Amino acid sequence: MTAQSPHRLVVKRLLLTQLAIAVLLPLAVLPFGTVAALSAAGGALACLVPSSYFAYRAFRFSGARSTLLILQSFYSGQAMKLIMTAVIFALIFIYMKPLNVAALFGGFIVVQSVLWFTPLLAQR
Repeated sequence: MTAQSPHRLVVKRLLLTQLAIAVLLPLAVLPFGTVAALSAAGGALACLVPSSYFAYRAFRFSGARSTLLILQSFYSGQAMKLIMTAVIFALIFIYMKPLNVAALFGGFIVVQSVLWFTPLLAQR
């Protein structure tokens, strides 16, 4: 069994932290109503799903011989992440009625803000 690289461990921690916040955030918003909680969950998923896809694409390869593959996977992963985010938001705006827009974008921003704490998660 091979050990995981420190970069993959940090990414795994980031995704697990995003998942935990995506689960807990709608519960925290629930006192403001079910529409707000569902909207926050939608925003959280609009961030979590594309981030997970990007992590999968970006960290498939490792090693010096795979440099070109790593670079290509980062670019394609980021492009697909942006497309997935736009599609998820479009689907939410089309099909989720009623919708609390503040909770939707709040959920997205809160889950996205986990990335700001990467240095803290990488230190452990």
